[in-house]
Amino acid sequence: MLLKLSVLLTSASFVATQEVDPVAVDFDPDALRFSCSDASATPSTPLHIADIDTTYSEVTVLLDPISDIGLNASSPEDGKGRMCVLSRWTKALEDKAAGEGYYFPLGRSVDGISGELNGNDGDWNRPAGHSAWQLGYSCGVANNTGTNFAVGEYMCEVTLPKTSKQNLKNPMLTDELNTPYYVTYYERALSLRNELARFLHLTTFGPTSAELDALEATYASIKDGTTDNSTDTSATNTTTAATSLSHSEAMSKLQIDWVKAQMDPTTFTSGEFSSHRKYWRKRLNPRRWETYRIGEAGPAPCELHSRWRKFAFTDYDVQNSRSLRWGNVELGSSYQTQVGHKVTVETVTLSGVPSASPSISFMPSLSSAPSPLPTTASPTGTPTESLTGKPTISMAPTAANILGFADMEDATDQQILNAWPAKLPTAVIRLDPDITDPALDPNTPLVHSGSTALEVIEGRGFVMRQIGGDCPASRLKEPISAGDQLRISFWVRMKAANKVIVLYTGHYHESKPKPWAIQRDDSNIISRTRINKANEWTRIEAVHTVGDDWTWDSELLPPEKCNHYQLRIRADATTAGYYLDDFKVEKVASGSASALTARDVSYGFLKNPDFAMSFQYWKAISAAGDTVFDADQGKEVARLKRNRRLMQNIVAEAIPGEKYQFAFWAKLSGTASVTTNIIVRMRFENDDIVNGPCGRVTCNIFLRPLTTTIESKGRQWQRIVSDEFTMFGNYTKWPGKPSFILFTMLTKDMASSGELRVSNFEFLGEHSLTGEVITDSPTITTVPSMQPSNMEAPDYVRYIVRYAGEIRTVINYPFQVDKTGEILPMDGSKQYQLCEVDEVEGKYGVFPNRMGFFMGGKCVPIRGGNPTVHIDPIFVNMTDIHLLDLTDENSTTVTPINVEQTYGGDLLLESAVDDEICETFPNPYDNDYRGADAMNPDDVPSRFDPDPPVFAELPDGSYALYDSRLVTVENSLENPTPDGGGKSVLRSTIRAQRDGFTARVSTSGRAEFFVFNDHNIALCNNEQPNFLNRESCVLTYDDNACVKEYEQSTNTFIDVQLVMTFDEETLAKMHNATRASYREASPGFAARDNSRYIYSVKNLRFDDSIANGTLAGTKIDLPCYRASGNPTSRWIPRPDLDASTCVNSLQENTVAVLKHELETSNDENPYMRDIVLWNQIEEDACNEADLYEFGMLIMTSEGCWENVHPDYMSLFDFTNYVAAHPMPTTPDISITGFKDIGFMDYPDSHPMSYFEDLKKEEGVKIRSLERYVYSTTSRVNQNARYGDKMVVDQFSKMVGISNDRINLLAVADDLGTMMLSNQVEYNRGGGTLVCGSPDEVAPDPRLDDYFDGLEADQACFGCQSSYVNYYQQKQTVWTMNVLEAEDQLCQRMSWALYEHLNVGITTAPDNTETNLYSYDILTRNCFGSYFDILKEMVYNPKIGEQFNSVGSTSARQKWDVHKQLVLPDENLGREIMQLFTIGMHELNYDGTEARDEFGRLIQTYDNYDIMTNARVLTGFHYTARRGNVEELFRSNKSRMDPMRIDIDAHDFFPKASVDGNWIGDRYPLCVDLPKHHFLKIGASFRFRGGSSLPQSQYVPAHWDSDESIRRFVLSPESNLFQKLCNPNESGNASLQTLYPSMKILNVMDENAE
Repeated sequence: MLLKLSVLLTSASFVATQEVDPVAVDFDPDALRFSCSDASATPSTPLHIADIDTTYSEVTVLLDPISDIGLNASSPEDGKGRMCVLSRWTKALEDKAAGEGYYFPLGRSVDGISGELNGNDGDWNRPAGHSAWQLGYSCGVANNTGTNFAVGEYMCEVTLPKTSKQNLKNPMLTDELNTPYYVTYYERALSLRNELARFLHLTTFGPTSAELDALEATYASIKDGTTDNSTDTSATNTTTAATSLSHSEAMSKLQIDWVKAQMDPTTFTSGEFSSHRKYWRKRLNPRRWETYRIGEAGPAPCELHSRWRKFAFTDYDVQNSRSLRWGNVELGSSYQTQVGHKVTVETVTLSGVPSASPSISFMPSLSSAPSPLPTTASPTGTPTESLTGKPTISMAPTAANILGFADMEDATDQQILNAWPAKLPTAVIRLDPDITDPALDPNTPLVHSGSTALEVIEGRGFVMRQIGGDCPASRLKEPISAGDQLRISFWVRMKAANKVIVLYTGHYHESKPKPWAIQRDDSNIISRTRINKANEWTRIEAVHTVGDDWTWDSELLPPEKCNHYQLRIRADATTAGYYLDDFKVEKVASGSASALTARDVSYGFLKNPDFAMSFQYWKAISAAGDTVFDADQGKEVARLKRNRRLMQNIVAEAIPGEKYQFAFWAKLSGTASVTTNIIVRMRFENDDIVNGPCGRVTCNIFLRPLTTTIESKGRQWQRIVSDEFTMFGNYTKWPGKPSFILFTMLTKDMASSGELRVSNFEFLGEHSLTGEVITDSPTITTVPSMQPSNMEAPDYVRYIVRYAGEIRTVINYPFQVDKTGEILPMDGSKQYQLCEVDEVEGKYGVFPNRMGFFMGGKCVPIRGGNPTVHIDPIFVNMTDIHLLDLTDENSTTVTPINVEQTYGGDLLLESAVDDEICETFPNPYDNDYRGADAMNPDDVPSRFDPDPPVFAELPDGSYALYDSRLVTVENSLENPTPDGGGKSVLRSTIRAQRDGFTARVSTSGRAEFFVFNDHNIALCNNEQPNFLNRESCVLTYDDNACVKEYEQSTNTFIDVQLVMTFDEETLAKMHNATRASYREASPGFAARDNSRYIYSVKNLRFDDSIANGTLAGTKIDLPCYRASGNPTSRWIPRPDLDASTCVNSLQENTVAVLKHELETSNDENPYMRDIVLWNQIEEDACNEADLYEFGMLIMTSEGCWENVHPDYMSLFDFTNYVAAHPMPTTPDISITGFKDIGFMDYPDSHPMSYFEDLKKEEGVKIRSLERYVYSTTSRVNQNARYGDKMVVDQFSKMVGISNDRINLLAVADDLGTMMLSNQVEYNRGGGTLVCGSPDEVAPDPRLDDYFDGLEADQACFGCQSSYVNYYQQKQTVWTMNVLEAEDQLCQRMSWALYEHLNVGITTAPDNTETNLYSYDILTRNCFGSYFDILKEMVYNPKIGEQFNSVGSTSARQKWDVHKQLVLPDENLGREIMQLFTIGMHELNYDGTEARDEFGRLIQTYDNYDIMTNARVLTGFHYTARRGNVEELFRSNKSRMDPMRIDIDAHDFFPKASVDGNWIGDRYPLCVDLPKHHFLKIGASFRFRGGSSLPQSQYVPAHWDSDESIRRFVLSPESNLFQKLCNPNESGNASLQTLYPSMKILNVMDENAE
């Protein structure tokens, strides 16, 4: 009602009032009558009314409304506003002349403003303010006649109070006061634009020029359809009276139409009312290395929408440069700090810089070129220049193709596809045998020879052949061994030009750190061949030596299985497809024999120096060169294009201190000249920073044997000779060891059309095979100064800038103080602390681009600003960094975003990258906040030790740096997160961040251990079902669906459990896992054996010793009989039986009961099913004739089930039995012989009574493992079974290894698997209900990091920030919405409601999202029901905290549980009346305070009402805290999601209402409801998914997974089942979250049963 009143009041201020029928009024016949007609002659000048005297008594006067005083000669169409005001002077008339007193308004009549009571235009009204409350105007048509009026005249009447008052000092005296009265006429001309502006001023947060222009145009269209209001309205206007409107009519219609449009969200571009929370979340893209609870860091570098930047430093770096903190006092620990990350600089100078022109000789003819190996003839019709690969080796022992299905012929399509598995789409291309002319077959160009070829359709990935050990002869005709040399050839046809085909091997072995790890020396790379032309067949041939690619850490690891060694083919850095044909693998040499010369394999410090083995041993990074067949050389040579290089690790072959000089042959084409460099770099791990080779832990030492300019010289081969150089001195004597020595050859600034071919590296001097010595070596230039005089360093000096020890960029200028020009040390002797930075490249000088270092106690600006990200391969070992190739614009798109903010420095990856290299990059999802609680206080947060950076090379040759962001997901009402964040929860477990598991002494002080790091960083996302989201919840069957249905303050943060599944693998490993701490007796140490013999027991059966069909012979539970209680039984599926063979001799009702229980069981064991019968209920019990039956078969809708022994396949601990029985001499028949199997076959020779006696024997010889441990309930069968799951800690305690730390860790490591808690604790056969939250959207990656989310768990208040501070974020969101949102009227209404329903921010002042969520309650309901607003507010945790309603409990529960007499909190019960609804005093219709007959204010409520409301508001509790949202406080509760009502804590006694009635009148009590009321017409059913627990009444949480709890089960044939199932046209269920009305449902007896 209040909201509707607000709308009316607001509308009344700007919408022209429609006339209503006037009421008849009996006016005072003797009253004087006044109007503004006389005063209108002198506007704004008060006209004295001399005939009114109120000195001693009140006076009644009549007043004409301004619309009825004869002033309409000047029509309202002239745009003028008119007002008449009645006022009195506050002093006597004589005092007024002396200047004492002032005009006090008593009323006004305004054109276009209706009256308070009758609502007619121009009626007189009281002015605003409390002082005129005693005045009242009555307007209408005269029902009588008087001195100054006749019947039917319209006017208003008011009684003016007397003005004389009692003397304040002497009550016996009267202060006589005769005040003069005045009528004043005001007239103001408003232009149309001003009138529209006034209208928008009242309805929005201010007009804009565009809005005024639009309304002016609308007004003109409404008014007459042709002209604007400012147009001359003389006789020349041809608009007819029938179509034109007056000004007031047009303005009224415009305003009403505008209001209607504002109340209809479909008229907006967004189609919805604005949400402040959505606005904030869409822009929630802060930089993050780590997260905690709110989301994850990401996306990963190769994933869609990963972020990149071109500037080196960010504000996040500034924050982490000041200091690093973690820990939390609330967690029982003090804050801990670490010195922040610093900027360091390393100067790299290329030592041994040669002269510009070393000796070069030109190849006079082909005969003087290096001698090639013998060649084979090129195939007919194939251009020689496109032939690639090394020619045939004459000494090959065999020419047979050892690869089956290699030529793609004589095989079916499926055989070919099976032989050539691929991680991308492939297809078989065949020629049509019915087409005799090949030219007519469209597939002819796609097949090289024969009739079949293999097509790789498109995509990133590889196609492979398995050639490892144990391959069948059909796949590999001859096994491959280490030392074998293979000649591999095939034909390829590329779909795109200028692409590189890579041939390489994949090797698997479990002894490597990662089984598929790539060899460090790239010996697995066989060839890299660039295919220049598209749609032409090209032959690739290469020689590969097997063995080095099987070696890891000097150990040869032969592949064991066929799939463990693979030949792989992929197109590098492209998604273009290709065709393969005529693949051939020949074994040209075996074992120690060799088909290549020693020089071909290794020479000097280089392997494969002549490229006889194509590209093997040369590094295959994304910027590597490739090989190509050269017609002059007659063999394969290396080729370098722009920005490509040759690289090889040579540490094993390099001789310390040895002098080297080498030469090679080169041919340049496509450009006139190119500068070529050869660099040798050693990375040395320094153990002595004082006496070692450098003053750092890691030293990078460079040699540059060659820098020269090679000219084209008519595309002739030239011989290039390097300088003589020493291999880094005798580095073996240095304290430490080299990590690697890298040989690199590269070109600088080559034209894009250029190509440099390289061949035949040869060594001179004593390393020469021919004894050739060159004494005239090029001159070596001196090393340049460390402090160059000019600011740009020479070409041979660069500065490597690092942050937190990792490379950020390479610059060619020193850091320089901006004001003084002082050059800062760049030699690593000084560290710099960032204190400010602008997130834009420093080269953009359109504004002062700041970067500052903290020096001398202040922030000092550094000249040049934020450096641009750059990587120079001459000075940086490219194998040391993570580099992603994004140079191909056709396969990957990188788009600049936020250009106006960062000038193109922010980039967004628009398509995912599918490349093997992505797997080598650091995973941002592993970077979560650690060290946050007492469980793991010593773990180091990610920001303390950040990941190595990932760089990307862009199409223009520039570089970018991966920029990890906070990742949240959409979990809105419309699109709840399908898995509830389960995947994030699982991958954020601490297990992923630690080496193994850790256990510790329990808090009780006992020597008991438990696995405690099965804790998750991320939390489940989905909100619990509530009145806001219930109807939009979605049913999911996702295995990782993560929900929190029950708030348990002890474990709300724990969404995972370390679980073991009793399957074959687990049972087989169990004994060895529990034997981990085994120790034999030795001097000083006692023997220790805590191993356990735990078996799943098979072959348990029914025999006469336990069951013979009689009461006397029954010693176990039978399906229909139990000595006391309800019988339980176990059943296994019999898929081998059908309805004709699955038969029994049971009574009909027994079969029906067993069939029903089997079909409705919620037992999720995949191998068996336990059921319970309810014998105390006749219709749910077996027929008495079948009480002692067993082993029967029952046919159900799921198939046949067989009754088995109740312990069949249950798990038993035989450890005590083994200890009590001597071991037989033959171990294989001992009970211990099953320890490595995990299954025990119960002997046929033993009666089953023996097994039952063992279970009951004193000392518990065998003990069953219990699935669940509860003190108050039991399951259908407590025994753990084959196929069940159990939490590791429960298992360890049950079997008695919780006091053995070593055993516990072994069990956790070997048998444990991390699972979501709700997947373990609750049966979810019916799926999981996932529910969203209003406007919980995902960020828009294109909107950048305008806002940030505070994570108080990081104990870092103020050290993270956004573009505004946290406290101001909500203000910024509000301001931007009220200025820019289309729903201006809704924003204005929301603000008015907020002023009335102000929820203070004291409960969470720095938290943004909870405050915006609370404000959105008003925007969602800005034109809705005040009841809905009040309901959401009452359920809001902020109200609960501010007014103490959260946790308020009924007095009954306090007394019953705690024996304390505590009444419910009254705060909200009082404030909801006083502040939010009825107020403290009753009001009259006109809003004035009502009074009783004695003049006293009338109270609206008393203390009894307050106490009643307090009882109404009991039982409110927080819901569990969840992820994906910002949360300021570290607690187990959510301070944003609607609270829930704990039924048991709610006061259920009757409660009175303020009007003297009872709340809930006319609603029946639960005890008065009829039987089976839930099946009556009007019943509602709430969908709960796989959970059987109700939300509106209390039951123990563990009942949800308790199979013994009886549940109401609908028959599938019933009408109610059909209504709830709601099948679609195909018959599949379309489950409804809420079925509100069952009016068409006829109650059936079968439903009631």
